[in-house]
Amino acid sequence: MLTRDDLIDILVAGLAPARPAASSSAAPPKPRSKALPPPGPAGRPFLAEHEIKKRLTAGGKRLTIPSNSILSPLASDWLTLQGIEIVRV
Repeated sequence: MLTRDDLIDILVAGLAPARPAASSSAAPPKPRSKALPPPGPAGRPFLAEHEIKKRLTAGGKRLTIPSNSILSPLASDWLTLQGIEIVRV
């Protein structure tokens, strides 16, 4: 009889991407660039939850952000739960 953990292991193994077979003639993988792409379209700042928390003052109930900024869904939800008004200027 399969246990819950056995089923999880089977599902994870089935969902894992297939790895190519190792061969000695294969070229070594190229190193990944450490530079990250810009978080949003050029000129539009992306505001994640961490950035929002850094911008808030203690006890503040209003947050002013640029009108063209992109607000992450997590940040938006967190602001709503905290009762903080978002003002776009």
